[in-house]
Amino acid sequence: MQDKYRAAFLTVTRCTGLLLGLCFLLSPVQAKTVLPLLLAETRTENGEIAPIRPENQKIIDYFERSMDVQFDVRRYPLPRVIENIGKGEGLGFGLSKSTERQKTMRYSDPVFSDFVWVVVRDDSRMQYAGVQDLQGKSVGIVRGIRFGDEIDKMRNVLFKVEEDQPQTSSRLKKLLSGRMDVMLVNSRLPNAKDLEAELNLYLDDKNLRNETQMNYGVKVFAKPMLVDPIHFTAGINTRAEVINKINAAIIKGRKSGDLPALWKN
Repeated sequence: MQDKYRAAFLTVTRCTGLLLGLCFLLSPVQAKTVLPLLLAETRTENGEIAPIRPENQKIIDYFERSMDVQFDVRRYPLPRVIENIGKGEGLGFGLSKSTERQKTMRYSDPVFSDFVWVVVRDDSRMQYAGVQDLQGKSVGIVRGIRFGDEIDKMRNVLFKVEEDQPQTSSRLKKLLSGRMDVMLVNSRLPNAKDLEAELNLYLDDKNLRNETQMNYGVKVFAKPMLVDPIHFTAGINTRAEVINKINAAIIKGRKSGDLPALWKN
């Protein structure tokens, strides 16, 4: 009888051990920190939210790996992104600095720089060597975008701002129709001719010209209006420690070459 009880006891003990081991294997060692990440939405020509650009997704992936966190990506129109960051909802990514924004947001070190290109219809006689050449022109800019204090002072003073939706197609149509003289385009591309080819291919692929515009394309001036450093951000009184970790990941990525490699791929 004792042998019977002993065998039953050993069986229960083994099963309990197996169950505990299985639970250990199935349970995560440590859950990753989840951080809300607010991104400005862009729209397709159909008005749908466009996917995150692959080059930006690579950067987001790098910081998730480097910081061992998981980003909860939230897409909003740019003005709401700025407002919600200031209220402390989460981090932001893809924003440039201005004095006005620095009243409500803290910034990381620059992650990369965008080139801000001046684009006109290809029959335009306009010449561009610097921002003063925009005098008296109507300039199409995505609503909410800022290009630093110096350019902000010139808005609706040196040139007239035509704020528009984030769809590239919307501004291209207005440029082709003559409803704006110039459109500004942010791009990672460092060469004007590469962007020019990309925009003209986009015009063809999306069939954006009407019957009277079939002979028109766009041209991009060789000199960018500015080179615009892009940052992570947080509310002015929030997440200082996270911004410090982001800065550490930027330094690490530059030293290892991991971050610069993302610009090339």
